[in-house]
Amino acid sequence: MAFVENIAILMFLFLGGVLGLAAEFIPRLFTKPRPTPEKLSPFESGEDPVGTARIRFRIQYYIYAVAFVAFDIVVALAIPWAVGWGYVYWTPIILLLAVMLAVVGYYSAKGDLEWI
Repeated sequence: MAFVENIAILMFLFLGGVLGLAAEFIPRLFTKPRPTPEKLSPFESGEDPVGTARIRFRIQYYIYAVAFVAFDIVVALAIPWAVGWGYVYWTPIILLLAVMLAVVGYYSAKGDLEWI
């Protein structure tokens, strides 16, 4: 009985796959590949590419991004969930954020965040 109920979903997935593959391979039957330097160059908003695509960057930017994502997840997802279920009260959260801001302010005044 479950197979009969899900036959529409299976047909949808099958036809979607067939149409996707057809859209990929049918144009190749009617065209010849004609590579030119303009077609093989990377597109950069109409500008000619300069240099290589690989650049060196400072590891501090990566660390900054990871810390931002971690705090963002906590603030955007975990704290509202915990408060909604009654596991956490607002006072410790506000105190934690105030301490975090104080630590950042201390290191900023000390000059350790000049690379940002």
